[in-house]
Amino acid sequence: MNNQVVCVTTFRQGRPNNPIERVRTEVFIDSIKKLGDLNIPCIALVAETQTNLLDYLKHLGAILVTQKSMGMGNIRREAISAACSLFPDTEFCCWLEPEKPNLSIFIYPMVALMSEEKTELGMFNRVSMTSYPIEQAYYYLFCRAVASKLIGFDLDYAFGPMIMSKAATQYFLDYKGEYGDRWEAIMIPRLRIMKQGIRVSLLNIDFKNDPRMTEIESGDPDVILERIEQLNNVIPSLIKEWAKPSQS
Repeated sequence: MNNQVVCVTTFRQGRPNNPIERVRTEVFIDSIKKLGDLNIPCIALVAETQTNLLDYLKHLGAILVTQKSMGMGNIRREAISAACSLFPDTEFCCWLEPEKPNLSIFIYPMVALMSEEKTELGMFNRVSMTSYPIEQAYYYLFCRAVASKLIGFDLDYAFGPMIMSKAATQYFLDYKGEYGDRWEAIMIPRLRIMKQGIRVSLLNIDFKNDPRMTEIESGDPDVILERIEQLNNVIPSLIKEWAKPSQS
């Protein structure tokens, strides 16, 4: 395994008879395989997952940590903390959502860019949204439009995957969940890094959403309602946080 970057994510199998959760599991397995092909270790904080699947993930090389906390923000911080503890000498930590296997090919290019630019945070700007369900694409584009206007440069704000230096991980671990501690739990720390004047690297990527996820989630009423919840969490927290005075 390389000593430059480690990936970290969270995963729950849930109900294998649920079509969406079953497809997410299949896609997550492909994420682990692609990271293995690139010699990138991956720590997965796991819950509600059958033993036979856990064994298979270990066989593929995943480093599994049993989830102890509850709540979206707590789980993310627990996962990042585990990565820092298990790989204390690794320079970069990549937050990677489980259903994004096609992101893996952009990890090393981002690490190279951050090393060249000497930055603490790397964020990805997608160049196209055509691979997504239309309702999901609108969610991402709305968040991007609001963030880019506020911040002053094009930023694919709601796209979760990112790469952090070890110093930057502390911003995420220190977040107290002031805005609900849900999806914003990884976005507000990124804002705080930028407001501190710490430089970030931006990499334009031709990322394609996994077609299995697009097919299974397109038009699903529960997923659509979740997108509305995301908007109601992400946009107000973005506006309120950006308006706050920067702390020295």
